[in-house]
Amino acid sequence: MSGEEQASLLRVLINCAEKAANIARTCRSNEELLGLLVQEKSGSEANERFEHDFKTLADVLIQETIKHEVAALFPAMQDAILGEESPNFTNKLGESVTIAVGATEEDTASCLQAVLSGHEGAASALATEVHREVSFSSEKLGEIAQLPDELDYANLGIWIDPIDATAEYISGDTMFTDFPGITSTGLDCVTVLIGVYERDTGVPVIGVMAQPFGEKLEENVYSSSMFWGVCLPTLRAHNCDFEARDENRRLGIFSSSEQSDILQRFLDLGYEFAFSAGAGHKALKVITHEVDVYLLSKGSTFKWDTCAPQAILRALGGDVLDYTASVAEQRAVPLKYLIEDAEADAHWKRNAGGIISVRNVDVVEELLAKLAEQ
Repeated sequence: MSGEEQASLLRVLINCAEKAANIARTCRSNEELLGLLVQEKSGSEANERFEHDFKTLADVLIQETIKHEVAALFPAMQDAILGEESPNFTNKLGESVTIAVGATEEDTASCLQAVLSGHEGAASALATEVHREVSFSSEKLGEIAQLPDELDYANLGIWIDPIDATAEYISGDTMFTDFPGITSTGLDCVTVLIGVYERDTGVPVIGVMAQPFGEKLEENVYSSSMFWGVCLPTLRAHNCDFEARDENRRLGIFSSSEQSDILQRFLDLGYEFAFSAGAGHKALKVITHEVDVYLLSKGSTFKWDTCAPQAILRALGGDVLDYTASVAEQRAVPLKYLIEDAEADAHWKRNAGGIISVRNVDVVEELLAKLAEQ
């Protein structure tokens, strides 16, 4: 593969994230379509932390679109492109359909019509977005890093979270925290996450995160906010130079269900709290330097939630750590993405030990000591 082709991987992932955002916005802009698409997750696909979780056609379609586009351009990676969603979708009539991106817009529309039970206009609109040529541009995107020629694509895998914070995506109800710019619920919490990791080491090396509803242009019209980072042995680059909110304040961000004794330990160290939805959104607040740490003690996030933000945080000098292991060992223990034990461990996709996301790994020493106190 030529250097020119190699340099395109990051650009392809950014464009995939924007195409995902376009699909998400198309689905969300029509309440009738949104109501038609929503399904409830069940069985092994359900996340036990939530009373109601949702699986949407937008989720599946975005995931399969990213898989299709990356595999077409980087065939060495096609067997290691993984995502949150099953491509099998059951429509309102109880019919089972496997979502697949066709060779043409018409083929994809035909597949989607089977899910949408004859809603040809909706199927056509979605197929148009899947096959639309996309090249995301923004002053905030920065200069796209050129990846090193020696990058081994056969050793790279991808974790995709097509729409993180699905419940927020569906409801759209926005509430703000006590800290300006940090929302607790709503469309701002929705993210598209694409993380690349090394298959032999499990280390995340490239991350792309998009907020489909990041910038409101007018009522019900949005454009994306896009964030990326690369952390390779010979290259560290990102577009995430943000000033800290206030050097004299310490702020942590948490799920509203976080344990009170853990929150008390943060309080003892002088931290203030913000509570928000979406694992990707909370990690993004660390990336943008609006908070210092995001901690979740429960094992309720998954590889697709953390791979992209971890790669970006590593590019910034931070990381996403295994909460339980780091507290037990009193050192930073980063998450890894090895899948060699997949058959032996039914929960291999889950970050079972909880997570700690930081922009600066140096801050965790004091924190880990406090969290280990009896």
